[in-house]
Amino acid sequence: MKTYLLTAAGVIFLSVIISLIIPEGKMHKSIVFVMRMVCIFVLIQPVTGIFKIQSSSVDKPLYDYEYVCAVYSDNQSTQLEKLLLKEYGEETNCKVNVVYNDGKFEVSAVTVEFAQENEKINEIYEYLVKLGYINITVYAKSN
Repeated sequence: MKTYLLTAAGVIFLSVIISLIIPEGKMHKSIVFVMRMVCIFVLIQPVTGIFKIQSSSVDKPLYDYEYVCAVYSDNQSTQLEKLLLKEYGEETNCKVNVVYNDGKFEVSAVTVEFAQENEKINEIYEYLVKLGYINITVYAKSN
């Protein structure tokens, strides 16, 4: 925003100086018109996005995909824990890893941890495969 304000002030200041320096005549009206148009374009730039003013590196992504992936991972992990509790009546600690790949968010791995040895490990593994999860790890926490 600071860059935008400095640019707008600079263009307006330059326009005023040029209109004062240019002698009266046929060219004066044309130059004043052009300078006013430039001022209008600079002032409406935030609304229309005509120009790109970037104060930092050009390669910086527009979104923080790592943060979004972390939020999706936490949400999916919580939802999977609730689903397994509802379907199997088992308390689990789930970790769903979500990654951003080729323009979409995908689940890259799933880990389900039981607090103690459980006979439903294979059954839950098969259930997760049917749900379409990949890279599944289901295990009991060793004490």
